[in-house]
Amino acid sequence: MAKILIVEDSDSVRITLKNILLPIGHEVVEAVNGLEALSKLEESADFDVILCDINMPEMNGMEFIREQCNHEEYSKIPTVMCTTESHPRLTQEAKQTGVVRAWLMKPFKPEILKATVERIFREKNKS
Repeated sequence: MAKILIVEDSDSVRITLKNILLPIGHEVVEAVNGLEALSKLEESADFDVILCDINMPEMNGMEFIREQCNHEEYSKIPTVMCTTESHPRLTQEAKQTGVVRAWLMKPFKPEILKATVERIFREKNKS
């Protein structure tokens, strides 16, 4: 299954995401903000999907995806924004980066998260 990087500052949300993804066979690596996520990517960029919040300290999700785009290897990893933010400007800006494949609003249903991750994983493996 997929190797997933969760970029989320909330412990409870990270735990929830892990509790949804681990039982169905996905591997999960955690980062509490964009800076830590970049560090995890430097260690190994073999992730299939990144799940990223927007509102985080030190480096927020929008800053992270812009930085992700600046690295050829990281820019190939499809990203799903998991956030409470719904402003059309943010969604448009995120999708224009080319790395954001989906936008999930918190709180999300586990079935929607699973289906989104599965779809993106399948699409990535087709190309």
